[in-house]
Amino acid sequence: MADSISSAIDSSNPFFIAPFDNLSSILITNPFNGIGFASWKRSMILSLAAKNKLSFVDGTISEPTITSSSYSAWFRANSMVISWILNSLSKNIADSVLFLNIAQEIWLQLNQRFEQPDGALIYQIQQQLYSTSQGSEDFTTYFTKLTQIWEELCLVQAIPPCSCEVASKINQFFFEEQRLIQLLMGLDDSYKVVCGQILITKPLPTVSTAYSLILQEERQRGINTSTPINTDIIAMNASVENSPMSKKSLVCNHCKKHRHTKSQCYLLHGFPANFKFTKSKREEPKSTVQNDVVDSNSSIS
Repeated sequence: MADSISSAIDSSNPFFIAPFDNLSSILITNPFNGIGFASWKRSMILSLAAKNKLSFVDGTISEPTITSSSYSAWFRANSMVISWILNSLSKNIADSVLFLNIAQEIWLQLNQRFEQPDGALIYQIQQQLYSTSQGSEDFTTYFTKLTQIWEELCLVQAIPPCSCEVASKINQFFFEEQRLIQLLMGLDDSYKVVCGQILITKPLPTVSTAYSLILQEERQRGINTSTPINTDIIAMNASVENSPMSKKSLVCNHCKKHRHTKSQCYLLHGFPANFKFTKSKREEPKSTVQNDVVDSNSSIS
């Protein structure tokens, strides 16, 4: 029955429900929890407009009478929009508007409760803006956080567009310069050099250009960073290798003796010049006897 109703409605009609639309759809990744209503509202407006359902919350479409031929289609689409709104709210807030039957009523209720006066909201956003700093975060994370605050401030500060091209460029340059200074103010102190280079540039670069320069600096640091040599570990390993206890565990594969390895075996590589033979005295008589034999042989001949 529901599919037949949708097929009978033109896709440009707000009552039309697309085949891929369902009650469990989530229009916004981060549910609204009471903080940042302006940005949440902006995201919901864009999402509902993309689905051609914004008219259910802005008052364009009113509830038809129950006897109207369009009531069934309205009821179905209205229920779908209510589900999307509830899915975009935290559980506590969603429970507080759960029993409202019309999407517009829920929308108005949320606006009355969470939409602040412009002055107070601007003060709150500006305070958040100037207290935001990089801290221990990487530059990209810090920049993303700052960009979200700038966008929210733009939504609140509804600056009327100027028809004069010159004045429009001046305003754009002013806001770009303000954002650049705010970006540099919150950077970690380790970026002082690149900040100084940006500030002495005439004219000042755009935020996008500054972003590229700072990101390049961060990547260059990652390339130049090498693993430091731990001299304590090297010294400890050397002392272990030279200790008497470690030498006892060594066995030569050539002579099968202990306290040295094949690479250190004198029988293979020769004895050093300052090596002291421990059995030299015992071998002296043998060498004397050999000399006597040689002498006797020479006299016989």
